Amino acid sequence: MPSQRRMRVFALLVVLVVIITLYMTDSAHQTRSSDFYKKTQDLLQSKEYEKAAKQRDADDVDSRLKAAEEAAKKAANDKSQKYFDSVDGGADGKSVAGRVMMNQQDGDSKKMQGVAGVGGRPRDREGQKASKETQEEHEVEVELNAILKKSPIIIFSKTYCPYSKKAKHILLETYKITPPPYVVELDEHPFGPQLQATLGEMTGRKTVPNVLLMGKSIGGGDDIAALHESNTLLDTVKSMGGTRITEASLRGSSSSTSEMRRKRMV
Repeated sequence: MPSQRRMRVFALLVVLVVIITLYMTDSAHQTRSSDFYKKTQDLLQSKEYEKAAKQRDADDVDSRLKAAEEAAKKAANDKSQKYFDSVDGGADGKSVAGRVMMNQQDGDSKKMQGVAGVGGRPRDREGQKASKETQEEHEVEVELNAILKKSPIIIFSKTYCPYSKKAKHILLETYKITPPPYVVELDEHPFGPQLQATLGEMTGRKTVPNVLLMGKSIGGGDDIAALHESNTLLDTVKSMGGTRITEASLRGSSSSTSEMRRKRMV
């Protein structure tokens, strides 16, 4: 059996533990209920709330900036794509002032290339023009657009050129085409050299004659002669001219586009 002395020591220790526990519990309670403790806790919490709010605001700003950046990139890409589509004409051909070039076609591998469309303005395909066009360049562009409105078929010619005479003979005398082809004699036109240079840049044909059908080059004198000899000139005029060509036939022949349309309707 433990001695009485040990029992007293043990009891004393138990009492001390209880007193210390009660004291610390009461001190902690008093501390938590004190104004200083409450103010300190409130201050810490407000700082935490403020920090969290700043972080949320920063996240929101980053999100908005990122969204705005993505929107700006998309708008820029769309704008660039529209510009290149308008300049390059997409995958099927090149656009020049609103008119799309014809693809290379027919059995003779002739290039049918586009030129400035009616109501549009010719563009420098090589990008060599100055940022601001001169008055003369503007006048040439206006004149070219005015010429293209004259007829679906334009013959850019020179009075002394034998190949031009050949093309004019076939289109004006061998065939009856309505509206009739419009002839521009570049050697007599005040803007003749400038028009020829512009046509060379846009169609790839720098010589005369240069025959345009619906704003697209179908070649020179030899090309027109080849179409005539292969009996494909009328088909070319009718297919490319569409409703703009009201009549196309050999002179002396009763066959015409309008008559053929009436026969189909009957």
